[in-house]
Amino acid sequence: MAQKDKQGNWLDSKGRPVPEEYIRPEDKKRDKLVESIIKKVQKLSDRLASEKADIVGSIEKYLKELAKDNKVREGWKGNILLYNFSQNLCIERRIDETISFDERLQMVKTTIDKWINDKLKDTDPTLSKVIAQAFSVDKQGRINTAMLLKLKRIDIQDHEWKKAMQLLDDSIFVKSSKMALRFRSKNTDVPEGGWNEISLNFNDIQVDAKEAKNAEQ
Repeated sequence: MAQKDKQGNWLDSKGRPVPEEYIRPEDKKRDKLVESIIKKVQKLSDRLASEKADIVGSIEKYLKELAKDNKVREGWKGNILLYNFSQNLCIERRIDETISFDERLQMVKTTIDKWINDKLKDTDPTLSKVIAQAFSVDKQGRINTAMLLKLKRIDIQDHEWKKAMQLLDDSIFVKSSKMALRFRSKNTDVPEGGWNEISLNFNDIQVDAKEAKNAEQ
């Protein structure tokens, strides 16, 4: 039921007490509906959280035992695909890391600026432009991480450049790490059938009109 004070008055959105006899029947019916559904959804959410923890634990246990059985020290930080024997069921575990840079990034820029002034002397404007873009920031003041990492792919055999790239490596740290799990089953009804995603997103689960009508009864 809606929030009430000690006298049994219903509290509106601003916390003002309203005697129950003044609450319209449709408001009471809507209140009951919303609270009933939210209660059910909260239980589903709690169960999903519990099941996810159990699934993640089972996968981690398997990977740990696999490494131990093969006498390999493995951290399993990368993305992993697990198939059943018939290869018609698949679990994909992805680790998405968000990286950032510490205060040493400023030293990287200073070192590269000096290298450009000393070595390029405007003879390679294209490279200078690429470097400038790498250190540019957007309207929110965020560095373009992808462009910065591209600098490491440039093959320049120069001591100062390599020093700057080492500083860039040292400045990188993992800001956040998020695990994502995806589950698929293969469509075996047709030859060369594709993979179907097993959705755990509430809004992606399709409910036909017949199922909805049966639920009403």
